[in-house]
Amino acid sequence: MIRVLGLVFTFILAANTAEAGGLSDPEGLRAKLQAIASRHPGRVGVCAQDERSAPICVNGDQRFSLQSVMKAITAAAALDAVDRNAMKLEEPITVRRKDLSVYAQPIAEMVAKHGQFDTTIGDLIRRAVVQSDNAAVDNLVARLGGPEAVQAFLNRKGITNLRIDRDERHLQAETIGLAWKAEYADPKRFAEARQGVPKQARDAAYEAYRKDERDTATPKGMTSFLHALMTGRLLSPTSTRHLLDVMTQTATFPDRLRAGAAPGWTVAHKTGSSGTWNGIAAATNDVGILTAPDGGKVAIAAFVADSKAPSKDRAAAIAAAARAVTASYR
Repeated sequence: MIRVLGLVFTFILAANTAEAGGLSDPEGLRAKLQAIASRHPGRVGVCAQDERSAPICVNGDQRFSLQSVMKAITAAAALDAVDRNAMKLEEPITVRRKDLSVYAQPIAEMVAKHGQFDTTIGDLIRRAVVQSDNAAVDNLVARLGGPEAVQAFLNRKGITNLRIDRDERHLQAETIGLAWKAEYADPKRFAEARQGVPKQARDAAYEAYRKDERDTATPKGMTSFLHALMTGRLLSPTSTRHLLDVMTQTATFPDRLRAGAAPGWTVAHKTGSSGTWNGIAAATNDVGILTAPDGGKVAIAAFVADSKAPSKDRAAAIAAAARAVTASYR
């Protein structure tokens, strides 16, 4: 039955692809994306790829910090485990105080209120992507077997130039000059430790993070992941539909890709952002799959790094890239 469904899905996909449009005038689109990148006071990398053609990129081979974009990748790894019968969406998971992460983690409120939070793998996937919940993704990473298991998934699927090296709590702690300790699962203890890091140490840690190749991707690498997802080569048909549906519900930063997509387009995406230190935002990202009114799909990865611009201008650069891409679709 699974093979039959897969064949049906492939047939439908092929039919839709044949009828749908694509990105026209690659050089013209590349010029528009280059103009967006050149105007911004920071590094900008963008790639876009329709279902049939080669990617169209600006700074496509440079490395950019993923930040919370890694949650979409971890969600895909979890769904791949479901496809392999190594995990189930309805599998129960209990999140306790010791399992919490840092910063944005709505789950922590439930744990603080009840002492624990009883949920499922499927709910953790949804929370990680839709709410960008750090506790949700860190528990998924742990259930999968650590960051190396997520990287192994990418390697098996032939996705290159995309690295997953740490979960959120280890990454975020190191970014501010701390080595993760179990006691930091208490938000108050983490906040106290963060306040105690000398500015010189914070400066050095942030500079090291900006140069670190761990937990980074090139726009080409990220787009290859998205292209594999949207063409049904990454996950089973059921898991592909599930992940795309979850990504359309993303609630964070609607002023990025969503703001730039043309009317009638559907946006399935995942955002990612670093903090700002000494006036520099190391990472402002949005990646996803744009679906045109005729059903055609375009993968897009937009990264803004080392920017001194305010958040609204960083978001505007990403929105402008989406606007240029959807305007180029014929």
